[in-house]
Amino acid sequence: MAVDLRDVARHSGVSVSTASRALRGSGRVSPATEARVRAAAAALAYRPNASARALRTARSGFVGLVVTNLVNTSFHTIAEVVQHELARRGFQLMLAVTAGDPAAERAALRTLAEHSAAGVIVVGADDSASEDLRALSVPTVHLARRPPHLAGDCVLGDDIAGARLAAEHLLGLGHRRIAIIAGPGGVQSGRERMAGYWLAMRGAGIDPDANLAVAADLSPDAGAEAVATLLALPPARRPTALIIANHEAVYGALPALRGRSVAVPAELSVICYEDSPLVRWWHPAMTVVDNSARQMGELAARLLLTRLEQPAGQDGTREFSEFRVGGRLVERDSCRPLPGACA
Repeated sequence: MAVDLRDVARHSGVSVSTASRALRGSGRVSPATEARVRAAAAALAYRPNASARALRTARSGFVGLVVTNLVNTSFHTIAEVVQHELARRGFQLMLAVTAGDPAAERAALRTLAEHSAAGVIVVGADDSASEDLRALSVPTVHLARRPPHLAGDCVLGDDIAGARLAAEHLLGLGHRRIAIIAGPGGVQSGRERMAGYWLAMRGAGIDPDANLAVAADLSPDAGAEAVATLLALPPARRPTALIIANHEAVYGALPALRGRSVAVPAELSVICYEDSPLVRWWHPAMTVVDNSARQMGELAARLLLTRLEQPAGQDGTREFSEFRVGGRLVERDSCRPLPGACA
């Protein structure tokens, strides 16, 4: 098996970025550390990747887009927008899908680097992958999720505000038993949308029932299971309104509600997070929090193109920025005031 930079870093007890600087002789590490890293590289017979070196001096004609899945309609929109923006500047787009697997994310990014991608836009949060990108000096934009240590600028949705907007809309209609199906706690959007829900509920003087707050995996099956869990509650404790703030789960949650003959909005008012043809064409058409995926894709592409045109600072250093793109509530037919409630 070929030895890569991570092996050298592990063998010498330093980070990948430190190992990279030591082997480049950048002067930003101590002589003792540089000697230790070079000794490790020699012992492991490490050979620097020529394509990776070329990334620091040359630029290919393609950019990589790495996403977790293609179930999420926002990623379709983002891919189309990014492709359009890049094509205007003479770049081709290469798409990789990781299924949310950190190892697959690292492998995809490594392949892009080895083939001299000019830059990457990545939906992922694996810090080892980010460290590799920093070490290879690959121009990067993180999209939708923020890793612990940035390798480039970061474009995120304003998910706390978006989920809060959805909950406040339902509160304004008189609902008090409001449930939420959010993403898992290990995913930034899941954490933030759950936080926005709790902020809205507590802001209205309501201490939400923890049984109404479901953190579900990013899949249709998890959405269906979450609906079954909520509907299994005793009648007096069931929700009168539901926020499906996990877009992948929408594809299982809505059919599950229909399969159980839940009348929307007569029995249950529903708001979905992220717009899509499915929720627009569903009967009734779903009220949504539109997360502005098109604007996120445009901003990510333009930030990356700007980075490609601007040289890095001394020794390859750059300061990175985080941007938040706000969402908006699109009212359709899936919500109604709670009968007999005084909002």
